[in-house]
Amino acid sequence: MKKIFQEYRILIAIMLGGAVLRCWSIQWGLPELYEEATPMMAAFKFWNGPGFTFNPHFFNYPALTFYIHFIAQMIHYGIGHLFGIYPNQEAFGKDLPALVVTARIVTALFDLGTIAAIYLLARRTINETTAIIAAGLLAINPLHIKQSHLIQVDTPLTFFCVVAMFFLYHCYRDREAKWYYLTGLTIGLAAASKYTGAFFIIALVAVHMMKSSSLRKAFLSLQDPKLYFSIVIAAVVFLVLDPYVLLSYQEFHDGFAFEQQHIAAGHLGVNSSQSTLFYYLLDVFPSAFGWGLFIVIIGTIMYCFVHKQKNELTILLFPIIYVIIISTWEMRADRYALPAVPGLILIGAFGLTLLWKEAKKFLEKESKEPAANGKLLQQIILVCLILLVAIEPGMATYRYLRPLGLPDTRAIAKNWILKNIPKGSVIATGPYGLDFPESQYFTLQIPFLGFESERVAPFYDTRWYQDVDLLIASDYDYARYASEPQRYSDFLPYYDTLRGKWSNLLSLEPSEDKTGPALWFYRCPDSLKSNLIDPSVFAKLEASPESTRISMFLKDLNTVSVQKGKLDKSEQILKEILSVEVENYPLRNMLAQLEINLGKYEPALTQLQRSLQTSPNQPQLFALAGHALLKLHHNREAAPTLLKALSVNTKNQSVYEDLITLYTEERDKPSLLATLKQYERILQPNNPRAKEIQLQMSNLQKQ
Repeated sequence: MKKIFQEYRILIAIMLGGAVLRCWSIQWGLPELYEEATPMMAAFKFWNGPGFTFNPHFFNYPALTFYIHFIAQMIHYGIGHLFGIYPNQEAFGKDLPALVVTARIVTALFDLGTIAAIYLLARRTINETTAIIAAGLLAINPLHIKQSHLIQVDTPLTFFCVVAMFFLYHCYRDREAKWYYLTGLTIGLAAASKYTGAFFIIALVAVHMMKSSSLRKAFLSLQDPKLYFSIVIAAVVFLVLDPYVLLSYQEFHDGFAFEQQHIAAGHLGVNSSQSTLFYYLLDVFPSAFGWGLFIVIIGTIMYCFVHKQKNELTILLFPIIYVIIISTWEMRADRYALPAVPGLILIGAFGLTLLWKEAKKFLEKESKEPAANGKLLQQIILVCLILLVAIEPGMATYRYLRPLGLPDTRAIAKNWILKNIPKGSVIATGPYGLDFPESQYFTLQIPFLGFESERVAPFYDTRWYQDVDLLIASDYDYARYASEPQRYSDFLPYYDTLRGKWSNLLSLEPSEDKTGPALWFYRCPDSLKSNLIDPSVFAKLEASPESTRISMFLKDLNTVSVQKGKLDKSEQILKEILSVEVENYPLRNMLAQLEINLGKYEPALTQLQRSLQTSPNQPQLFALAGHALLKLHHNREAAPTLLKALSVNTKNQSVYEDLITLYTEERDKPSLLATLKQYERILQPNNPRAKEIQLQMSNLQKQ
């Protein structure tokens, strides 16, 4: 153990420093969760039911990271249960902060594993100095540190890719079958973390061909069984770790197709004037490496190709192939480039050692200083070179970590709402990470799409939201729309109206003392409110392909209208939904009840008839129909309809009241007396209405 510590003491120190940076403010945002945390959420669903179910029913990503997080949750729960912290699974599920911290630790551990893996790779392929520099630069890399604070699949993918690069190097150097099989194993693990891990197969084939002395021999080498076996192993590992790809093939097909569509369409906020390749080369990599290191990386790549440094080219192949492939996508994000970063940092570290060697040669040739002083100067130059390339990413890491522990605008906003907005209020909001207790507020979600955003443009009209008590807007979506004003011209008037005509209750902006998105709270002034929705607002929906989203939104909006007593608006909304969902008889019944409440009895009867045509077995509708007929003074039709309703439900008080009204109007004393007696029997003796009925029966019997 002591020998291992001595041999790897510098790596251990680097990893300890890396661990501090990756765990710094790891509890950010809690007790709220302001990230998707897909692996953690998918893993927690495995706990549902009396046993465990391991079908994720979600295939936008493969399932390996879900299972890893499930194992972490099992360990967490087991320890907590042993010490009495979690008496049962229900108590465990309620402890969101502990779940989140555990999941973030899993991500951080994978990233620390990547530091160790890149050190071992550099040490094996180049030398100890390069390994130390590469590990140190990766430890302070801002992109890696940022992603290690999130619960996502890209960090595990990156770890497995770097391990695969280690084995791939041995495939080139040693040619032994075991290295091919180990490479196939890690490719399977990478692909089971995220589908893009399968891109490593291209690097495997390319490195295998690089061993040949001619192009003809390179193509002939493709017949090598080791290569085929390694690819088969990758496929088998992938399927073993993600068996529901086959067992729930349709779900897999749908999830994978969604991701393909996402990749092809891009997402909101992408600068369409800049190519994806330039996005990575001019934005992501300079931000991740700093311009100094990035220039060294580019220079070293050129050096490796010119001087045919095959050892280093085996390392370069995967990052280059990976970047080329993701650069063909319209969809882009800094985390997509994460698997390429360690390999490029290693190449940059190699470039720094080359520069150092050239500096040493120059100093040894020109310097007249004693040997000891010359050696010290060489070491100073190496340290200066490292500092020059490390200071920029180090500062970027500081800028990322510093605000993590600050209060979040969303937490401040939620506390303000709980204190200032009365219970029972309606809040309209977008995808800003603000969740409110259903027992206290009704939340109307403003539809949002991260890609093909134009599809939800009809919902960005303030006239939909006149009756809500609070509307929340944010630069989370506004800034993206505003970045392309021509493309999103249908969205921007919504924000102009909010700012120019609605009342601003609160504005929260990120600053020195708080982090998070900008949030703006609005309320519609009474002068802008109307009893009906402008038909032109509904007309916008006709061109939208979002039928499911429209239906859900309108149903929620109807709930708001009913809650606010805007029955005419509710009628409009229900008719709009039924114009599409013609056979939705529960909604048609709701419309019929609403029209009865509005005194529109003829339209109500029409809706009831159509409802019964759709679903004849609805005896409860006779009560509504009888009431409408009575109000229309169609007493002859009303009487049998109400009696039919009473035969279905002898305790329906509204039917008794209608029959009493009907028989009183018809002066049908026997029927009236019989109805009153039957009504009295279902009422509690202390019910005031029971006493009124008794008095009415007494008066009738005296007549």
